[in-house]
Amino acid sequence: AVLNGQVKEIPPDWDQRPVKTLVGKNFEQVAFDETKNVFVKFYAPWCTHCKEMAPAWEALAEKYQDHEDIIIAELDATANELDAFAVHGFPTLKYFPAGPGRKVIEYKSTRDLETFSKFLDNGGVLPTEEPPEEPAAPFPEPPANSTMGSKEEL
Repeated sequence: AVLNGQVKEIPPDWDQRPVKTLVGKNFEQVAFDETKNVFVKFYAPWCTHCKEMAPAWEALAEKYQDHEDIIIAELDATANELDAFAVHGFPTLKYFPAGPGRKVIEYKSTRDLETFSKFLDNGGVLPTEEPPEEPAAPFPEPPANSTMGSKEEL
């Protein structure tokens, strides 16, 4: 199946920028490379959320460009048909960890550099985070007040 008669050729400079450009033709060989952890953004050129997260994606790619085994890539899902799976929403972020077995992990968390980095550093899982209200519980009152109180009593 060809979309609008376009079959995207692999751009000659697909790997010259920090964010690698994937098309249908090089997608599988890059994403399922057993020696690389590949984090791919499937986007649509007209999608606002994709545009909003583009700077974070670029920053992520720059941060990891010296890591031989981490590839940050993007694929225009409107122009490339993928046999491997369908992309239903944009942006869809998928992580293809190194190793055999063509594993795919869908990334569903916050789209910012810090969270992306944690996800990558942790091998494609986010460190388990407690619900937001949890961390406050052990410290019902600021310690400063209690020390001041005891000083006054002395």
